[in-house]
Amino acid sequence: MNRPGPQHATATPRHASERRPGRGSTTKRTVWIVVSIVLIAGLGCAAWLATRVLIVKNDLEAAQTLVDQLQAQATSFDLDALAGTSDQLQTRSAGAVAGADDPIWRAAEYIPVLGENLSAVRIVAGSIDDIVQQVAVPAIDTLSTFDLGARDPVTGGFDLTPLDKAKTILASATTVFGDAKQKMSTIDTANTIGPVKAAVEKFDGLLTTADTAITQMTPLVDVAGNVLGQNGPRSYLLAFQNNAESTALGGSAAAYSLMSIDNGSIAMVGQANSGNFVEGVPVDVPVDQSALDLYGSYLVDHINTSTSRPDFPTAASIMRAFWLRDQGSSVDGVISIDPLALARILEATGPITLSSGDVLSSDNAVSLLVNGVYMRYPRNEDAPLADAFFQAAASEIINKITTGDFDIKTMTRAITEGINHGSIMMWSASPDEQALLDGTPLQGTLPKTNDEKTVIGVYYRDTSASKIDYYLQTSTRTTTDVCTAPANPTFSTSVTLHSNLTVDEADALPQYVMSRDWLGEKFRTEIFVYGPIGASVSDARVDVQGLETIVTGRTDDLGRPVASFAAYLAPGETTTVTATFIGAPGAYGPLEVRGTPMINTTENVIEPPSCG
Repeated sequence: MNRPGPQHATATPRHASERRPGRGSTTKRTVWIVVSIVLIAGLGCAAWLATRVLIVKNDLEAAQTLVDQLQAQATSFDLDALAGTSDQLQTRSAGAVAGADDPIWRAAEYIPVLGENLSAVRIVAGSIDDIVQQVAVPAIDTLSTFDLGARDPVTGGFDLTPLDKAKTILASATTVFGDAKQKMSTIDTANTIGPVKAAVEKFDGLLTTADTAITQMTPLVDVAGNVLGQNGPRSYLLAFQNNAESTALGGSAAAYSLMSIDNGSIAMVGQANSGNFVEGVPVDVPVDQSALDLYGSYLVDHINTSTSRPDFPTAASIMRAFWLRDQGSSVDGVISIDPLALARILEATGPITLSSGDVLSSDNAVSLLVNGVYMRYPRNEDAPLADAFFQAAASEIINKITTGDFDIKTMTRAITEGINHGSIMMWSASPDEQALLDGTPLQGTLPKTNDEKTVIGVYYRDTSASKIDYYLQTSTRTTTDVCTAPANPTFSTSVTLHSNLTVDEADALPQYVMSRDWLGEKFRTEIFVYGPIGASVSDARVDVQGLETIVTGRTDDLGRPVASFAAYLAPGETTTVTATFIGAPGAYGPLEVRGTPMINTTENVIEPPSCG
């Protein structure tokens, strides 16, 4: 019997399951277990992430609400409420950043669509927390412990320690806000959902507003330290402008006080009025020929009309030169203030009893200082007495301020409004220090470009040698097609002057309030309309004649076109003039009209109000 050889050997084949019992079923179970674990873990992570997102969302929304609340409380100087809000804000901002700063959150940022939203939320949360912890909290701590009544134990002057703290906080803020803006620039809101996009845009807006405020505050704090003698003794000339005799910057500057300041200690060490200066002989100060052509020699040979040009550095350098030449001492800078600002300040200090026995308050300051005093001293030869009264009143108000005995909230508002309305200005003889004031309202200048704001300036100068502007009403109306014709826009400004006087009232006015005899019962006011940078005067006309109104010129000054007029008004008369400018191609910011701070507030109307 034949036996198959090895090569012929055969065997009944087995099913794979029979070859390795249990292997296939085990593998399937393993795969399903792994999938299940992944699904469970994924669902768990998703649930965790969803919960974390909700927590971060709530903390962020609460933090942004608290930021708004904080701003309102800081503005109103509600220090007790500030501290409580600060504590809440710290908790909320820290909670938001902790929720978003997690490995799982970071990993989820790589998921398409979802990731960009998570990244945006994390950046916003982190930026808010940095601002809160490094800027807001230190600032609130400093503000909450600020005491105006505190005095330096050595000098007896103001305690300047808060200034040092403010400088440190502002330096930190500059860095923190810069970092936040850089991080925010990496967010692509095109790939974010509505609520996230809205949060990013809101925070961007807050950053821009706060960054602008920090940029403006930093030089002011630096200058404040120098002005208060923190780095050595300083002397400042305090000039008092009288809006009843208008000039571009406010009014005739006929009263002066010399202030000595050393490490927060302030003292009045000298006084003078326009009668103490040599008139008719110009001081040796470099002034643009365009200014001399426009305002005449009175700009530099009479100290009281040094404020004729709408440029405080020009006026201040002239005043400083007069003081040096005729009073024999140099000053480190000039500060200007008018009765409109003094009235606001009196809201903070409360009424002040003057050495004359008069009680000066926010209600009567303007009327008494620019009109009532001339009823008391009615003759032209009484002018020095009127100037001395004004000078003494202003000095006593300043002395009251130096005591620190006033409501800080109201004082802050008063000073801010005074600066913004052109009633408080400052100039430093130090070029470096003056440069720190560039772009701030304190400097009393017009912008050098149209980029951020397109400014038209309307200014007045009384040339009647009177104090008649207490009775003058002014208004302007500006129209433009800059929204529809940005290549060569047209700007047209009409200016109306109206005398509120009646003939009977004019007859009863004191001699010093009335104009010089050569004018009789009529008053001469010059009008200067400054157009936008780079523009040119295309038309200057008289629309309503009044008694007599003329176009006096078309020229350029301060890099701007200027149309000038002279209006003669009798009691009850009205005149209207119009200046039109053609702008050059370029960028134009929002239109704004500025002008002389008048006793009767000028109404400025712009049409259209914006290009929105």
